[in-house]
Amino acid sequence: MALWGNNDAVPYLYNGAVGGTVSVNYGTKTVTGTGTTFGSDGYAQVGDVIRIGFRGTGGTYFGDATIVAIASTVSLTIASTDGLSGAAIANTSYWVSELPQYTTLNPRFSEDSTFNDGAQGYKTIHTGTASTFAGIGVSVIPLDLTQQLIDGKIEVGDFIVNDSNEIPIVGIDTFNVRVSGFQNIGTDRYYVKAGNDGLPKLEAVDGVMYTVYSGTGQTITHNVTSVAGTYVSLGSTTGQVGIASDTLLMFESAALVAIGLGATISASISTDASILVQRPHGGYDAQVVAVNETGVSTDTAYEVDHAGWVGVTTYVDNHGNLRVKKETLVAMSGITTGPAGAAGTAGGAYPWSDD
Repeated sequence: MALWGNNDAVPYLYNGAVGGTVSVNYGTKTVTGTGTTFGSDGYAQVGDVIRIGFRGTGGTYFGDATIVAIASTVSLTIASTDGLSGAAIANTSYWVSELPQYTTLNPRFSEDSTFNDGAQGYKTIHTGTASTFAGIGVSVIPLDLTQQLIDGKIEVGDFIVNDSNEIPIVGIDTFNVRVSGFQNIGTDRYYVKAGNDGLPKLEAVDGVMYTVYSGTGQTITHNVTSVAGTYVSLGSTTGQVGIASDTLLMFESAALVAIGLGATISASISTDASILVQRPHGGYDAQVVAVNETGVSTDTAYEVDHAGWVGVTTYVDNHGNLRVKKETLVAMSGITTGPAGAAGTAGGAYPWSDD
């Protein structure tokens, strides 16, 4: 065949299915099939590209390789294993494509982590200090902050590291805590988990440690003046509305010294201990996809300039944002997109939704 064609689903187009599974010997570059029909009309031919694995949810994609010889319906040879991940491939699904052959030798599109590290990691963006003790099972962490840090570095969606676990930050200087039992009208305290086992005892500003907001049909605001083990003391008595058991109260610290987490910590944090704040980064992935006219204008980050064979690169930048870069490798019309899993959705629709 030519250096490329217009079909990302050769067996599907002609026969409705690919048939069988494959195993790969990296040393001999031999692909052995089970229930396959290599070389038969409408199936894999010399010059085609075999795409091994599944890109959809729960699948593993091993990469692409160009077919250079076919010995039988169950045995073929590939030109190189450079485009494959290096992981063992045994009895794995596959499909056959007419994508540009040269891309299988381009390190940019390889599934091998030697060339491309696709795993998402975490980058430490700030090392803070615990202003007081936080016990196991709490979700509010006493962390010394400044407005400059909040404006320029730390944000909701970042993570702290505790007991080797990354726990998401869901509130900066604000956090939700449930009351313990019904809170009566006219009380000067709210019963919540506090102290070492919950809401931390923080530095007070002008006698106020927290402002608390209770949503009971109307927002009632009180100042918290002190924290005990099972309750917080208020600067005034509550009004004419009681608070039902397990109601969430929103607390805001007065001195910018706490963060709220999306899960509880499994290891206690001592006063003055270091707290690492991290942000996702990396997660590089690049692949060649067949995009037909329907997939060109999507009004999303995946929108491409032209139908045809397109190189799509995704990664997470230093701010934790998903970035998408597209490059039209071959502009052409009449292209047949890949099978289910090729782009994550039935018919290989682009952009995919679950890669």
